[in-house]
Amino acid sequence: MDHKTKGVVLGLAGVILWFMPLANFGFMGLDIYQAGSHIGGISYLLLAASAAYAVLSWFEQHQLRIIAASIATAIGLMFLVQFGERAAWGLYLLIVVSGVGWIVGYCDEQKRKKAPQEPQGAGGQ
Repeated sequence: MDHKTKGVVLGLAGVILWFMPLANFGFMGLDIYQAGSHIGGISYLLLAASAAYAVLSWFEQHQLRIIAASIATAIGLMFLVQFGERAAWGLYLLIVVSGVGWIVGYCDEQKRKKAPQEPQGAGGQ
């Protein structure tokens, strides 16, 4: 699979997982789940970081991809600490997806650095 496609799929997976249950609260015998839209506030930054990762993957901006994935991972870990045992499956998968996204972005950046560069101004001569 092309590295652009991998990055876009990981970014879109992060966006989709934002709508899945991130926290589980019990109230009077009922299970109540909270998705990213219910949490509000900083969770919108989590959505933006996942969407930015997909866009930056398409434009091959690997360093910015690493930053976007780091932001998403950090926010996910912050929510994990905050929710504790009430964390739901969507939050765990979101952390895994953003962590894998960080690794993929880092590997793509290393490949770019090792690839031979053509001199400036060569212009296909």
